[in-house]
Amino acid sequence: MHPDVAALLIVQADDVIIREIETGITNLLPRLSELAAECERARGALAQATLLAEQEERRRRDIASRLTHHRQLQEKHMAVLNAVTNQREATAATAQVDQVARTIAEAERDLKASTQRVDELRRLAEDRELSVAELETARREAQASVDIDRTALESRLAQARTSREAHARDVSKGLLSRYDRIRSKKRVHAVFALRGASCSNCDTMLPLQRRSQMSGSGATEVCEGCGVLLYATE
Repeated sequence: MHPDVAALLIVQADDVIIREIETGITNLLPRLSELAAECERARGALAQATLLAEQEERRRRDIASRLTHHRQLQEKHMAVLNAVTNQREATAATAQVDQVARTIAEAERDLKASTQRVDELRRLAEDRELSVAELETARREAQASVDIDRTALESRLAQARTSREAHARDVSKGLLSRYDRIRSKKRVHAVFALRGASCSNCDTMLPLQRRSQMSGSGATEVCEGCGVLLYATE
């Protein structure tokens, strides 16, 4: 194997390691993004429950206020009924008393239902507040863990890049340039060995003359099928 090719394979191994580390760093972000989104949804649910509880509390106070008014009105109608002096007035006053009594009974049912609803919504808000607190704690812990992992990965990445730069100096500029150009097309591996008469990446066969030149000179060739750099092992 030509020394240039051997050196290039070492560079490629460094690039594979660098890519793996960079992928590891990139994969840290979804962990935090998912937790942040979950926290946001939980805060939204809490805000909704709190708003519903506040609205129902206002409705409960309004019902209680109307109930107080109707009870006061009932007292007035009772006073009128007690003071009537003839049957006609008694009938009219009794009808008013009965009507207010029905209104009071309905308001009391509404007040009881509203009070229960307020209690339920407050419990729901408390549960959701606890959920938000738990998720925020989980997010902070995840952030701390990610920061540690990221620091370790970035340290490894710096070392890998330093190693790559040192090894790249052993490769001729022309070959390294061709290699970098091929790798820029989002390839993990850009250099492959001939396997018999064919490219070991895509099985495209190379003409005999090109294979002979590669074997004789140690030169690399670009595969016409997949565009990678090929080298002869013999």
